[in-house]
Amino acid sequence: MSNNTNALTFEDLEATDVITVELVPERKGLILKHCEYYVSSRRHGTTVTRRYNEFAQLYDILYAKYPYRAVCRLPPKRVVVGGGSPTFLQRRRAALQRWLTLVARHPVLAHDADLRIFLCESTARLDKPKHDEFILAGSQEDIPRNMSTEDMQAAFLCEQEQLRLIQLGLGRIFKICEKVESRSEAERGDIRELGATLSALSTPVAADSPRWLHVKESLRAAAQLATEMGEARGGAEEAEWAEEGAGGRVQVALEALAAFRELCARLSRGLHAERAAAAHAPRAPHSPHSPAAHALRMRHGYALRAALEEATVGRAYALGALESLPELFRAHGSVSARAAELWAALHAALCRPERTERTERSERTERSDTNTLW
Repeated sequence: MSNNTNALTFEDLEATDVITVELVPERKGLILKHCEYYVSSRRHGTTVTRRYNEFAQLYDILYAKYPYRAVCRLPPKRVVVGGGSPTFLQRRRAALQRWLTLVARHPVLAHDADLRIFLCESTARLDKPKHDEFILAGSQEDIPRNMSTEDMQAAFLCEQEQLRLIQLGLGRIFKICEKVESRSEAERGDIRELGATLSALSTPVAADSPRWLHVKESLRAAAQLATEMGEARGGAEEAEWAEEGAGGRVQVALEALAAFRELCARLSRGLHAERAAAAHAPRAPHSPHSPAAHALRMRHGYALRAALEEATVGRAYALGALESLPELFRAHGSVSARAAELWAALHAALCRPERTERTERSERTERSDTNTLW
């Protein structure tokens, strides 16, 4: 990762690669079906076929190789009997796409050899790493240190708390938007039911007077409006909740922040405290001047620098998500506006005052003619 991590932006991450994960059409006749996915990378110009277990294998390797990096968790595995529900399959496909996108756009993980094999080779032969990134990086003596260990520790704690609060706020916003989307979907169902009910009431019968015919004509027009609105899916809203839309960017940011939070928990539990304590222990073989103590201090500093770099990645995703909120709110606003327009249109279709007056005059004339006959 570049030393100038403060300049990292969401646009930089986005430009690294574009990953798509699509379901392979299922094969008929199988009872226990293994879902397969077409995995495409724009950076490498490749498309390969992968199963969930291969995603899990790549995750295990990256997690072991990069203990000081925020490697996101995979979506949980579930045995799919009979193919699984379309909703479950699409949700897991989208979750796998987000996970692989975060990996392929990571400033360090994006250059990993095992990731390249996963994205490019038809058969992914991945072996468990013998060493972690600290060992693989070689000597750390020549790396410039702009901050002392104490300063890095203080900065790490500060970033941990700030990103925790950002994750909490973004998570609340996302849940609110999910509730709004759920209510919008429920309202579309109600409108479809309203259309069917109005259509049933608009059925003419032989005994209908002109006034009844007029009302039923209005009901039929209103039923058509309600049916069309109930069947229509909000284009703007759907686009914003897609992987590339504002809702998708918020989800990616939340998963990146969750991975950073898990990294902080790991470091706080042991990787920092235990090694720092061992490195500063006065007795042999961990005396401050022993080779073992020196190696531990170097690893401790490496872990802190890596954690601060990961915080920069998390901040870039969080800022991109926050900057996309206007698009997300506009999409929800357009859905509410269309619903308001529908109710106004239904009102207009049912009222039609000009025709009502004419119909009432026609009925008065009809009643007058009937009374004259009697």
